[in-house]
Amino acid sequence: MVDVVQPVGGSGSGAAPSAGGGAPSRRIQPPRSLPGGRAVVGALLVAGAAVATFAAYLDASAVPSTSFVVATAEVEPGTRLTSMDEVSSRFGTIALELGGEVSDRLIPAQAVDELVGRVIVAPLQPGDLLSRSQLVADGGVEQVQTLSFSLPRNAAVGGALQAGERIDVLATFGSGDSAYTSFVVRGVPLLRVTAPDGSTAGSGSELTLTVAVTELVDIQALGHAVNTASVFVTRSTAGTDGRDAAPGAYRATPLEQGPVPDPAGIPTGDVAPAQPPLTGDDSEAGEG
Repeated sequence: MVDVVQPVGGSGSGAAPSAGGGAPSRRIQPPRSLPGGRAVVGALLVAGAAVATFAAYLDASAVPSTSFVVATAEVEPGTRLTSMDEVSSRFGTIALELGGEVSDRLIPAQAVDELVGRVIVAPLQPGDLLSRSQLVADGGVEQVQTLSFSLPRNAAVGGALQAGERIDVLATFGSGDSAYTSFVVRGVPLLRVTAPDGSTAGSGSELTLTVAVTELVDIQALGHAVNTASVFVTRSTAGTDGRDAAPGAYRATPLEQGPVPDPAGIPTGDVAPAQPPLTGDDSEAGEG
């Protein structure tokens, strides 16, 4: 369709007479072209961004469908939760939308009753989400046992340990050729890492480690090692499925230095002087 545009100006009917006094002239305007390719792509991008922004707004303003356990008070490492009243006094729930891997590590609100009989092995502040790695079963012991011992920093992973980690404790008993090294306990939760005076661990040469031990036999073994042997610790790789079991005690085989004495008293490597064969007279003389 061709648009017809009337010229501007004139009086009366508004149509300007032609020079010859005939009918008014008409101006033919070319048809409007469609937008170019770049303009179309730009419009699509703007529209897509607007849709994404709107979707993000809806997602952010949506009510979370899952709730997780969160600390509502300060919780010290080693705290044993013996009843729901103790759980309720320290924890609440909060609704959050989290990714699958993150949410799998946290305690959902519907599992809050599972906290009874568990021990907290990491310090918590109000607002901290509770993860499964911060809990340990009490092993059926009425009260979880805590034990502290001091070590040189270089025997405690250079002082890089943090509360909440699990450690293995090893000890070297004896000295010299009779010395041997063995695992004492494996996978025990580390509750605190402090200076020997109980203050925050600084750059001193010694650290005090506090661990939670649930088996009485492990308490005995650890206490014995601390008081009689040279103790050191490592970050634990112990698994709950029994993998990576500890080997037996390690004892170095001493290497003999120098020649081994001969039972006859002649050092190995020396040649014994030749002895003349015994004659009959020598035999009789020997017998006499």
